[in-house]
Amino acid sequence: MHHASPLPVGARVLLLSNGHGEDQVGARLAHELIAARPDLRLTAFPTVGDGRAYADGPATRTGPLRTLPSAGRSVEGVAPLLADLRAGLFGTTVRQLRDLRRIRADLTVAIGDVWIQTLGTLPRSARRAAVQTLVSVRMHHGGWPSRHLLRERFTPAERLLLRAAYPQVFVRDGASARWLADREVPQARYLGNPMMDRLDASPLPWDPPGRRIVLLPGTRGHAPLALAIMLDAVARVPNVAAALPWAGTTPPAPPDGWERTPRPEGEEWRSGDARVLLVPSARFPASLRWADLAIGAAGTAHEQAAGLGLPVIAFPCGPLYTEAFLTNQRRLLGDAVGAVAADPVVVARVAEAWLGDGDER
Repeated sequence: MHHASPLPVGARVLLLSNGHGEDQVGARLAHELIAARPDLRLTAFPTVGDGRAYADGPATRTGPLRTLPSAGRSVEGVAPLLADLRAGLFGTTVRQLRDLRRIRADLTVAIGDVWIQTLGTLPRSARRAAVQTLVSVRMHHGGWPSRHLLRERFTPAERLLLRAAYPQVFVRDGASARWLADREVPQARYLGNPMMDRLDASPLPWDPPGRRIVLLPGTRGHAPLALAIMLDAVARVPNVAAALPWAGTTPPAPPDGWERTPRPEGEEWRSGDARVLLVPSARFPASLRWADLAIGAAGTAHEQAAGLGLPVIAFPCGPLYTEAFLTNQRRLLGDAVGAVAADPVVVARVAEAWLGDGDER
């Protein structure tokens, strides 16, 4: 790591992450670390969900792998908190705290927000690094913070924690690094956004007639509902094809009235002139490169689409992807995200307008 003595041979590296996007970043870091230092012993401790981003290695998953209803957003409302408590949030958290206290590492890397940074102080570790993938100083504008304060601001408590416990701090943009350095976190650095790594791909090898959309329903519990709205909208847009890189564990089925046809590229669904190609999540980068426009109800995937210059039509959906979450996302991504009502007619109308106006898109 920069400005630090090399890790010893066979060093133990612990990757801590708290969410689907954070797990993806952790998995990428694991691959890069092992490519640079094959001798390292990597362990991943995902605190939200089953950590399937780590499933293919090279880090070994550990900890109580349990998926809770809110998928890591217990603090964002009474309903998500109560659902998580009923599903075992308290017991899962206690086991995580206990297990982390037992871990010894040469390096602990905390990937995510201030909560995972706090957990990162529990293992007995020779050194620590924080990778703040969530918050940007660009979110500090746009009015008073909502109840999602810890997801929208570098709070004084987080700055104190970073200053005291993390000799190395990596943030998602240069503006945030400069802002933190001016506020007594001089070790904050920007070396690139890991969410944009490993997105190089050839476009999806599917060449149907018409304009191209990628559907991004997200990975949380609202994904099936979001997908139903998206499919209804796509069926209303003339001369269109859509790619659906599904990140869930169980592949979805099309609604009634859609025909299914296996293809070499994936499973094709058809309704009238509309076509949708269901592909594995591994084809996500290829789907972004293939599309002209995204329709989504996601987090990290929206940021990745916008980072590649792809505009996103987004709508609130369910108790987690709320108007407040979407407002905060737009603070970060600006006009790359267009917020609309969760109405297939409205989504279709905006999609058709954007697809027909290259300058606006």
